[in-house]
Amino acid sequence: MTKVPPLAGELVLDAPSAFGDASRDMGRMVYREPGAVLRPASIQDVGRMVALCREHRIPVAAQGAGHTTYGQRLVGGNGLAIDMRTLAGIEPVRNNRVVCEAGALWSDVVITLAEQGFRFRGGLTGYLNLTVGGTLSVGGISPNYQCGAQVDATARIQVVTGQGHTLWASAAENPDVFTAALAGLGQVGIITQAELALAPLPRRVHTWSVPYSTAADAFQAMRTIMTQDLLDEVYCTVRPPEHGTHPTFLVQLAFYEVDATPPRNVVDTLPTPIEPEHYDIKTYLDHVTLDTAVIDGWPVWENRIKPWFDVFLPDSSAEDYVTRTIDAMTAADWSHPHGQGFVLLFPHRADRFRRERLRVPRQRGDQFVWLFDVLNSGSTTPSPDEVEQMLSRNADWLDAACEVGGTLYPIGSQPQTTQLWQRHYGPDWQNVLNTKARLDPAGILTPGARIGIHATT
Repeated sequence: MTKVPPLAGELVLDAPSAFGDASRDMGRMVYREPGAVLRPASIQDVGRMVALCREHRIPVAAQGAGHTTYGQRLVGGNGLAIDMRTLAGIEPVRNNRVVCEAGALWSDVVITLAEQGFRFRGGLTGYLNLTVGGTLSVGGISPNYQCGAQVDATARIQVVTGQGHTLWASAAENPDVFTAALAGLGQVGIITQAELALAPLPRRVHTWSVPYSTAADAFQAMRTIMTQDLLDEVYCTVRPPEHGTHPTFLVQLAFYEVDATPPRNVVDTLPTPIEPEHYDIKTYLDHVTLDTAVIDGWPVWENRIKPWFDVFLPDSSAEDYVTRTIDAMTAADWSHPHGQGFVLLFPHRADRFRRERLRVPRQRGDQFVWLFDVLNSGSTTPSPDEVEQMLSRNADWLDAACEVGGTLYPIGSQPQTTQLWQRHYGPDWQNVLNTKARLDPAGILTPGARIGIHATT
């Protein structure tokens, strides 16, 4: 029997509730039961267990809030699942920075920062009950079009590598680990702490919701706002067609009032909307927590399948691709009849993405990159045909996106294959494999993504 090192936390071997949670993710389409679940009480617990697992070639998966949708966070067989949510510490702000443990929820981070007069500079995902380590492992995309991804506002990270070594990494300290771990899908190490860059908390947030009947008008409106460089948030939610009508493209805008008041007549330079825009003023916390409250209030949402599709598109092809895709969407793609889903479009300045492992279309710095998300949900008891149809749809949509220069944002539902990852990483594929072989030589980390060679699960 493998001798377990001394632990401050708990190694669970037989609790059905722990194994049930560790065996699934939000997609509800893939299930893998681990051999044990670690609830660490210290970062040392993580390092000791990863070192043990490396010695015995036991696969390991760090797990946060579980918001991948096709088994990326799972580990089966004799594997070890590490519930990172027990590491949720948030230190006091110092020098416009904050250090958080990886299991801290963003919903707790934003409240803690607001109490001290700050916000995270990198922007927030729409849903906040996600862990810091989870979003930094995939990238973290927000409506804040001027700041890149959350990984771009991360100054340092602490990582437990696949060798079991615990170290801090930044652009100057262990830069190879810093590069490979941020948006690295958990392949070279487990992020255990992160030092985040901060900005002053806005006194108020001014918001506009501007409805359009065509993608062309919505794209023009968003490009106009971003070119003027006057606001803080720009994105679009697409509402499904009703009673034979066209979809509605709601362009969402926000201005953070810190020192200056918002610019006057924000919408006057935009295409004429189909209805008057809706204007509102909120506190920062009310603004950023709105979507979380909506989703958490949906009945049976947790148990619906969620075959999500997420792709980055270059500016040159984004409008045509989005228009064609939305025109072809079925009732199931729109989450009918229950309506528990989103279709979203997030534009960003291309030059603000600087982390190598987050694959965005290569463009000039003055161009835009667009994240297009179809975050639909289906039934709670899906048939194999329903799942297969959604996976086939995603594969076709991804092929079409790649043909026009798009790249995958790998949080959604795509069967992970070597061919998919070779296409995803392109000329950097061999570097990805070499770095993993060096930092995770036994191939034990995050086997659900199926990148490179992993220990048997």
